[in-house]
Amino acid sequence: MPPSTRLGLLAAFAVSTGLSAQISTAIVEQHKNDFHTQVTDADMKREGGTQPRDWDYSLPDGVTTHQITFYVDGGTPLYAKMFFPKGFKTTERRPAIVVGHGINALSIGIEKYAARFADRGFVAMAIDYQSYGFSSSGSDDLRLLEPDPTTDAQAVTEKRLRLVVKRTNLDNAHEVDDYRAAISYVQGEPGVDPDRIGIWGSSNSGSVVISVAEIDTRAKAVVSQVAGPRPSPRGPAPVPGGQAAVMVDDAIKRARVGQGAEVDGGFSFKSKIDLFGNFRNRDVRPGSQLDQIGETTKILFLPAEHDELIGPPTGAQEATKYLSGRGITAQTIVYPELTHFQVYSNTGFEVGSTLAADWFEKYLGPPKTITPTTAGQAVRR
Repeated sequence: MPPSTRLGLLAAFAVSTGLSAQISTAIVEQHKNDFHTQVTDADMKREGGTQPRDWDYSLPDGVTTHQITFYVDGGTPLYAKMFFPKGFKTTERRPAIVVGHGINALSIGIEKYAARFADRGFVAMAIDYQSYGFSSSGSDDLRLLEPDPTTDAQAVTEKRLRLVVKRTNLDNAHEVDDYRAAISYVQGEPGVDPDRIGIWGSSNSGSVVISVAEIDTRAKAVVSQVAGPRPSPRGPAPVPGGQAAVMVDDAIKRARVGQGAEVDGGFSFKSKIDLFGNFRNRDVRPGSQLDQIGETTKILFLPAEHDELIGPPTGAQEATKYLSGRGITAQTIVYPELTHFQVYSNTGFEVGSTLAADWFEKYLGPPKTITPTTAGQAVRR
């Protein structure tokens, strides 16, 4: 099938399955030749991660920024950069979007999305999760460097000890908390309408934002890029063959000596992570909780056709079909021909950031609408 024909079928998925397309996919068709160029041009290939040049961006005319600190879990300080649209005034009530990075990445890699959203009139907030980037580490990331000197014969009530602070501690449950803390922060930002908050996530955080939407009704519009958790039964995630013994051995080692195995983590930003982190995150399964998403939340999935990490777009398409069957507004638009990391640059970025902004504009309302200040809707816990 020629690229142009395949692209038309992919872009029209929501219509061809009987679902109503909530935003136009015309931009995908308009750039069909550009998508094909991106996958055939050697300079545009992205195998194994993005490149530093992909993170560069220029602030749109009139958009301003400043760095802030927000807090999670009763006091752990986290880093974020705020983006404000041209002509922003604190007397307005603008919608806002929280933007989070992917697995073992940093906010600097996705700030350009926040800049684009601000250019469309939104307040945007790009965050670093706990133990990443400029954010601090929480109590779960602190370890005593020496063994506890207390014995049965002598109790030690006071002693100076050294601590190890663990970084890049991959924990999706913590990332859910970080998104929710960011939502709370931006709800209190002067000039932001607390009832019009959206969240954007990509790759690992594309699944995290679905988990957020399942427990927090404040997220009114959600964009999940290159993730697409398919509907799945509740209960423990199946363990792939051969990994069960590894999980047991690593759990024994961690319990007896305090540290298990480490593995290479991340793609664009290389680091070591605990093998345990991969196992622990199996417990955060957004596909098994899709029935918890309420009617006030609108979800856009943006999978890549040839995603080498997540797999084909069928997961996102199945999630869209399931949600739509429950009366939840959802749509899937596929990046034709692209691989996982190509969505962050060139045509992938231009089209993806536009589609996301279109979704937020449709379901958070026009950015310049001024409405009375409200206390915000209740959080479902």
